This record gives sequence, C-alpha cells and structure tokens, in this order.
Amino acid sequence: MRRRLRTLRLSLELLLGRRLVLFGVIDLLIVGMGFLEMLLSTGEAESLYTFVVLGPYLVLGLPALSGLVMLERRAGCLDLALSAPDAEGYFLRRVGAVCLVMAVQGWLVMLVSWLAATPAFPLLVVVSQIAAVSLFLGATALFWAVRLKTAGGVWLASMGTIVLLKDWFFFNPVPSRHWAKFGPLLLGAEESIPWLISLAVLAAATTILYLYARRRLRRPETLIA
Repeated sequence: MRRRLRTLRLSLELLLGRRLVLFGVIDLLIVGMGFLEMLLSTGEAESLYTFVVLGPYLVLGLPALSGLVMLERRAGCLDLALSAPDAEGYFLRRVGAVCLVMAVQGWLVMLVSWLAATPAFPLLVVVSQIAAVSLFLGATALFWAVRLKTAGGVWLASMGTIVLLKDWFFFNPVPSRHWAKFGPLLLGAEESIPWLISLAVLAAATTILYLYARRRLRRPETLIA
C-alpha cells in the first residue's frame, strides 16, 4: 500500500512539478467552500455535486492531464519513453493518478454530504457517476495527448469533447428533494433511466477513446513523427 501511494505521489509530482502545491491549495479552497456552505445549510447536495465534484475536474484535473505527453516532448526524450518495455503503462499511471485523486475526493465529499442529508440521496448512483466521469476525462485527455503536441491544444480539444457530451458529462445524479421517491442507495426504476443512459454513453465514449489512444501508444512512430 505504501509503495502504491508513493508511486501515486511521484506521478503527480512529475506531471505537475512546481504547480502541485498551487493545485492543492486551489483544490482545498473549492472543497472548503463547499463544506462551509453545507455546514451553514445554504448548500444542497445537488449543487455540491456540480461545484465541488465536477468543478475540480475542469479547473484542476483537465489542466493537469493536458501535459501527459508534453513533458517528454519538451525534454526531447519522448522516443526514450516510448521505447521503454511498458511505455503504455508509463503514461497510464499518470492518467490513473489524477483520475484516482479526483474520484476519491468526489466520493469523500459526497459521502459526507450523504451522511448529513435528510433524506439521504442514492449514494451508489453518485459513486458510479463519479467513477464514469473520472474514466471518461482520463480517456479523453489521453486520446488528445497522443495526437496533439501542446498542452493548450490538448486542453482545448478535450474541452470540445466534453461540450459535445455535456448532457451526460454534467448529468447530476443527485435527485431534487421535491422530485420522485428515491432510496438511500439507489433510484427507483423509472428515475434510473436517465442515469443509466448517462453511464452507457460515458462508458462507450471512454472505451472508444482509450482504444484509439492505446493503438497510437503501441505505434511509437506516430507520436514521434
């Protein structure tokens, strides 16, 4: 466990460099403001998901993932990284580090909100949606990072992809209190349809984007050219 945490920390430090502290401070401010609103009873779980869970994905997660391949391009050692025995895993560890941190943070935030909410919203629905969003964001950034040469281009193309799928990426799995009946873990059968559609679309997009990115990683000449 300690070794995995060390690998996670090193991946983040390599990807963000000196910006790691800045990203951490901004993240703490976003989460802190969300919890402050919740403690003051001015923030609902529905808005908490939008601003405290999805907000860091776009403000911090996507900019961090935009430099996945740019580091090696800028250092002039991309050919060495791609010639490593596990070149694909080398880049996937970076993606996994950012997405895992974002997902765990979102789960913890919504778990605290779930414990404090009355009535409790369907927790498993929210957990599944956060996982789907994390995987989709990682696959999107990886797809564009192996095709574009600049971090700005990767960020812009990734944002464009998110905008195209905004109805499912920004789908809020926390039901309004005045909506239909729901349980503490799952939605009712009728209310589950929009959520299942969102999961299906994000899962399909994630699979397609990842497979195309993986295909390019296994052909190093296409990245170096």
